[in-house]
Amino acid sequence: MTGMGGGADDELLFGPEDGTVTAVRPQRPSGLPWPILVVDDDPQVHAMTAVLLRDFDFDGRPFEVVSALSAEEAKAVLALRPDLPVALLDVVMETEDAGLRLVRHIREELGNQRMRIILRTGQPGQAPERDVIVGYDINDYKAKSELTAQRLFTTLVSALRAWRDIVTIERNRQGLERILHASASLFEMRSMRAFVEQLVEQIARLVDPGGTPSVLACRPLERGDGSRSVALVAGLGEFACSIGMPVADVLPADATAEIEDVLRSQRNLYRDDRCVLVFRTREHGVTVFRLERAEPYTPDEHRLLELFCNRVAIGFDNVCLYEELVALNRSLERRVEERTNELAANQKALILAKERVERALECELLARDRQRQFLGMVSHEFRTPLAIIDSAAQLLAMKAEQVEPEMLERLAVIRGSVQRLTGLIDAHLTDERLQSNALVLERAEVDLPDLIRSVVRPFRVAYPDRDFRMELDGLPRRAEIDAHLIGLVLTNLVNNAVKYSGQGGPILLHGDTDGAMAVIEVTDRGRGIPESEIPRLFDRFFRGSGASGIPGTGIGLHTVQQIVLLHGGAVAVDSELGKGSTFRVVLPV
Repeated sequence: MTGMGGGADDELLFGPEDGTVTAVRPQRPSGLPWPILVVDDDPQVHAMTAVLLRDFDFDGRPFEVVSALSAEEAKAVLALRPDLPVALLDVVMETEDAGLRLVRHIREELGNQRMRIILRTGQPGQAPERDVIVGYDINDYKAKSELTAQRLFTTLVSALRAWRDIVTIERNRQGLERILHASASLFEMRSMRAFVEQLVEQIARLVDPGGTPSVLACRPLERGDGSRSVALVAGLGEFACSIGMPVADVLPADATAEIEDVLRSQRNLYRDDRCVLVFRTREHGVTVFRLERAEPYTPDEHRLLELFCNRVAIGFDNVCLYEELVALNRSLERRVEERTNELAANQKALILAKERVERALECELLARDRQRQFLGMVSHEFRTPLAIIDSAAQLLAMKAEQVEPEMLERLAVIRGSVQRLTGLIDAHLTDERLQSNALVLERAEVDLPDLIRSVVRPFRVAYPDRDFRMELDGLPRRAEIDAHLIGLVLTNLVNNAVKYSGQGGPILLHGDTDGAMAVIEVTDRGRGIPESEIPRLFDRFFRGSGASGIPGTGIGLHTVQQIVLLHGGAVAVDSELGKGSTFRVVLPV
């Protein structure tokens, strides 16, 4: 073997075969050897590695070579000794990628993430370093041609340190799992007393698994006179028989003072043979635990207890909340029972009220049916006589013009009364059809100004002393509407204007066009409508305070609104008390 740097440590392990390796340290350390797995199909590699490692040690422990001449043989070794810390692994053995396959086996099939794998290859071209280090979970890559004795030692020491740190981390993790396992049963507790007793037992097992330390738990309690005392709520060992007693009656003065100090400072207290722990919760006060044992507590045990305290403090709050929840649940059960009784009584009252309402509804339906029959009878029986009366009055008027002109005024009153009665019948029939959703529009092209004039004409005859003014030039000559229903709308509005305006007061009908809408306004100079009554003005059967002494049914304006809405329009009113009102109808044309 050719030396490098003049020393035995710098000689190449796998150089030319014209040299020999000699030991430089005759004495071997006496500690437990570090086992190193060497996987290579060349027996000389195993022999030379063993010779070189024989002269080195780490942390007072020598090295031991565990040999495997193939990947399959290495798998068998790992099955028996899964705790090997380091593997020196060749790539090309029984196959060109046997070493790489073994890496996959160790990491993926065995799940061994602790072992440090150092790849040694005599043919770097078969397994390029960059591809291997990225594609495989290995920890180092060395070419046999560059690996000296010193570099081998350095590589192994680095790998062993890494393995040792990983093992330490896993042990700490297992310790944390034991803490979680110890605290898991606490979260199943539902009683505060049972929780504290179980907590005392778990702390004892945590700090002294094989012994019986003395543990007590105490809490500050408020007395009836407003003073406070600290009492035992759970205990083990010598304190098991003192539950419920004040701490001052159980512990010496110095121990009682330590507990009081912890309660004030809210910080844990550690001494060589004892410790005092405080559990701080958000809403449920403070509990103090005092532990005593023969052996002193180490810093690691301090940290372990701190972690345990933080863990179980949440469970402490949960138990308090559970007890509050149980109490609240009992209260809710009582309230639910009371409420159930009230609901039963209310249900009985509702059933009786429902029966009364059903009887009233039945009576109302019967009345509406009779009203419908009456209206049908009126429409059929009254229209013919009224038509005859109107025709006779019209003939008498024609003769009276030649024979007795003073009779014309009386005949006009007769004809006006006939028309009002006919209009009243039409209004009630239309309202009934609206309520039963039986009204269907019969649209036709209508001369809107002529329709308004025909509506006003009978009022001129019936009320010759009234001044009916019409400004209709702004209206369109043609409109697609139901002439009969719109005539009924205008008749209602003009009739209201006549009824609610003073004698001789003018009535103005104004028409205009606003885009695709026709706007018709009926204005009077009468008594007006109070502002508070306007929102209810179009309600069915509503009659305002100004309707006192004036005959009417309260369905006219409701019918007006429904007919206009059926046409896709709108109706509104502007009124000032004592000065008159303006009803505005907007219709699409």
